[in-house]
Amino acid sequence: MNESDRKARIHHLQNRRHALLQQRDGRGVPIASIDMELNVVRSELQALYEVGRAKPLHPADPKNTTLQTV
Repeated sequence: MNESDRKARIHHLQNRRHALLQQRDGRGVPIASIDMELNVVRSELQALYEVGRAKPLHPADPKNTTLQTV
């Protein structure tokens, strides 16, 4: 996933989260299922934010101890 795809997905998930929060405020809505979907959206957002925070390591960096697959 490139950076523009990640940002687009974050934008989509933020809009979905906002819509779910508004929907949850309504009367007679299935709050449990909305909360479950909100948890999924929040988890994916957190994962995408973490990917954005992780700095790409240069393969020649001697501090880079992660295995690189090609």
